[in-house]
Order: sequence, then C-alpha cells, then structure tokens
Amino acid sequence: MLTLLSDCLLAIVLFVLFWYVARVSRNVQGVLTWGAAHLIYTIGATLFDAGTATFSEAGLATAAMLSTHLGSAVLCGGMAGLGWAIARFTRRRALHPAEFAVVPVAVAVPLLVWGLGGAWEAQSVALNCVELLVLLWILWNLRVLREDPYRLPARMMMAGCALLATLYGSVVPGWSFSQFGFDEIWVSADLSIWFMLNFCMLMLSSFRAAESLKLSAMFDPLTSALNRRGLHGELSTWLERNDRGLTVIAIDLDHFKTVNDRHGHDTGDRVLQRFSETVRSGLRSDQLFARMGGEEFAVVTVGTDREAARQLAERLRNQMMRLDFSPPEGRPFRVTISLGIAIGDSEGEPFAELMRRADDALYMAKRKGRNRVEMHP
Repeated sequence: MLTLLSDCLLAIVLFVLFWYVARVSRNVQGVLTWGAAHLIYTIGATLFDAGTATFSEAGLATAAMLSTHLGSAVLCGGMAGLGWAIARFTRRRALHPAEFAVVPVAVAVPLLVWGLGGAWEAQSVALNCVELLVLLWILWNLRVLREDPYRLPARMMMAGCALLATLYGSVVPGWSFSQFGFDEIWVSADLSIWFMLNFCMLMLSSFRAAESLKLSAMFDPLTSALNRRGLHGELSTWLERNDRGLTVIAIDLDHFKTVNDRHGHDTGDRVLQRFSETVRSGLRSDQLFARMGGEEFAVVTVGTDREAARQLAERLRNQMMRLDFSPPEGRPFRVTISLGIAIGDSEGEPFAELMRRADDALYMAKRKGRNRVEMHP
C-alpha cells in the first residue's frame, strides 16, 4: 500500500517535470501527454491493487468491486495514453484516426468485463492484455529513433518495454489455473522498470526541447528561412567541407512597404511566406536561403559560375512574377523582386565582403527599374 502511494507521489512529481518541459518548448509533441497518461496509469493501478485490497479487508464488498473495475478502466486508459504519447513524440505529427481510437478501445475492454460480471481475476486478464498490446505498439514506434542523441535512451526504453511485456506475460500461464496475484519482488521490478522508462523519456524530451530551441534560434519564425545566426552557422560548416568559392544572391521584394500600407501587415506577412516557400522549393539541399531582415533575403551556393548563378536568379524572379496575392479586400496583385549576384574567388573571399558586393548589385537593379537581375562586376 505504501509503495503504491509513494509511486503516486512520484508520478505527480514527474507530471510537473514533463509539464515544465512542454511549457519551455511548445513544439515538442507528446511530452505532456506522457506525463498525464503516466499519472492516470498510476492512479488506476493504485485503485485496482491497493484500493481493492483495503476495501476488501474492511468488509466493503461493493466499494472493493467499484475500485477494481474503475481502477482497471483508468489503468487501461492511462496505458493507452502512454502509447499516444510515444506515437506523437516519435512521429512528430498528429494522431491518425486509428491511433486516436486506441484509448477508447482500451477503456472499453475493462468496462465490457465489468458489464459481463467479471471479478478481479477477469479484470486482471483484461488489463494485462491491454498492457501487452500497448507495450508492443510503443516498441514499434521507438524503433524509429535511430540517431544520436536519441538512440541510447530509446533503446533503453525498448529494453524496459520488453521486460515489462515479459513481466506482465508471466502471469498468463497462471490464468488457466485461476492463479492470480503478484508478490513483492514482482511489484518492485515493475516499479523499477517504470522509473527507468520515465527517466529515459525525460532524457528524450530534454534532447528534443534543446533541438527545438536551437532550431528556433537559427530560423526565422515567419518564413522558415535561416536567420543571420543560422546562416553564419551553416556557412562555417560549409567552409570546412568546401574549398570552392561562394556565390551570393541578394534578393529584395519591390515596393513591399506599399503592400503593407495598402493591404495591411497580415497580407504582407502572407506575401513573405509564399515568397519564401517558392524560393525554398526551387533550391537544392546544398543551397542556403536566409532572411537578412525585413523584405531582404539571400541565397548562398558553392562553386556556381556566372551563367548558372544568373539562371538561378532569373528562375526565382520569374517564379515570383507568376504568383497572385489576394487580399481580404481589394483586387489581386503581384509582387516582383530585384536580385544582385556576387561570385567569390576560389581563395575564400569573406562572406561579409561577398554580401556587400551582392547588395551593391541589388541596388543597381533597383536603380535600373527593379524586377531584374544584376551581376556585380
């Protein structure tokens, strides 16, 4: 009894920790779900085991029966919720309809046993079946975490789930002989494995939160383009792998202030977002795209000659010209861009100097009427 109550207290502490991680990094999916589901699972286990035993010893048969059936339903719901959490965490997406149905189905199993008049033994069979199936689902999802730093804690969780499946499956042979109940060693092993699973989940959540914070520091939140810090970070990695010169294409949206003044900043934001999507869809994985500030952007590539750089810039300009923007009020409109190109030498010309020369070429394009590409001499 005291062991289960202390486990409930630990589950509350863990829920607070998972809540904090989810609050710090809102883009990490499944973290808060895990903390809440583990707390629900622990409460259900306490009702099912300690609650039933306490009420039975007190001679309260009805209360013992309610504690058994309700505890089993809560426990199964919490266990399925843990499967939800791992699916969302590993897949980084919303749940599919079939996955979403796991919790209702899991809760329906002990309720069905209750409706059929099953006793504690029948509920033990039901919840062990649910636990085994959910553990297999968790194992299936955890296998996708193959990269460092996620690999080691994920493999430890997989080992823990396999041990739990073995532990819960160990009671199966006794079902045919109506032998139920778990000794202290069994309970201690169960709690220890769950402690390890929660510790590993905290590690995974912390890694994912750190990754999310790092990405938010490197990317512009409106356009998903690299910001200045992210661009310089990527360039430092690039220059370690390449000894060829850089090519910089400076881009500026023409008359963007007029767009904001005439159609509003929300429309201006949508223009920036669609422009960014268009550019990123037309670039290779080895070409960088960054927002330098306001409506000013840059494309950086390695080892591109003058003709290839001009073709790339002209293609981006033509793609932008084909986009129609429809404000909430008023007629649809189009936005053009001006581009300036600077090509570095093979001796590693500093990026800041290349960016300055690309800006000079961009200003030349502006002076010559906008919606054009200019190459720095």
